[in-house]
Amino acid sequence: MLTATASAIAEQRVIRLGQVGLSFYAVVGGIVQEVLEQDGYKVEVTTGSHGDIFPKLGAGEVDILAAAWLPDGHAPLYAKVKDVTFIVGELYGDARLYWAVPDYVPADLVRSIDDLKKPDVVAQMDKRIRGIGATSGLMVGASKIREAYGLNAAGYEIIPGEAKDWIANFKQAVAEQRWLIMPLWQPQWINAAYKVRVLDEPKGIYGKGDTAVLLGHETLKGKLAPETLDRLAGITLSIDAVTQMDLWVNVGGLTPRDAAKRWLTANPVRKG
Repeated sequence: MLTATASAIAEQRVIRLGQVGLSFYAVVGGIVQEVLEQDGYKVEVTTGSHGDIFPKLGAGEVDILAAAWLPDGHAPLYAKVKDVTFIVGELYGDARLYWAVPDYVPADLVRSIDDLKKPDVVAQMDKRIRGIGATSGLMVGASKIREAYGLNAAGYEIIPGEAKDWIANFKQAVAEQRWLIMPLWQPQWINAAYKVRVLDEPKGIYGKGDTAVLLGHETLKGKLAPETLDRLAGITLSIDAVTQMDLWVNVGGLTPRDAAKRWLTANPVRKG
């Protein structure tokens, strides 16, 4: 039977990892989990929506979040937890949100969001703009774009939903060669598996791009050895790396953890 001191030490070795329930977050979370377990920590993973996970981090119910997009993508959510968190490290840059269309939609008709109001485009485009969870930066921004560009007058709707339904709708549209608008981002496997064209968004509502960071609750510094914090800070990914892992999951059939292990085999994280 463990003594009270031994129990406290064992409990101290449990790290609660939070991640949003999308596969590209899960593969990054898999990298973080692998590094922590290599250093002897037990990891408990909590998955939820953007609106669920950030408050859990703020309340200390999760110790570390993989990942937050800053300065723009997750700005409203981050503002509520900023005072009780710290940036462990930067995972990858050039994270972007945007709208895209399949490349079979004629480029001479649709190159920018403003083009969506053209009569010829309105007549053919699916005006139900389906996306992911309502609390995501993608969909919060999508509603702002709809209003800022006057798309509501043309009959466009913003419809948040489950990621699986968003993907299924896209696949069906491509199979039918139907015109649709795909709220999208990078890194994301669809960019590698399909030919899509990113639409110009001159008002800059989605911002100029973000850096994905590991966020730790302030108590994490007391739970991790400095060497482990240093290793986590040393995780260096890229848009291409995360897209590849995401592709392995969604097209290759790997679990997010196995995709992370495959990537780490070829790209080990340095020891602290």
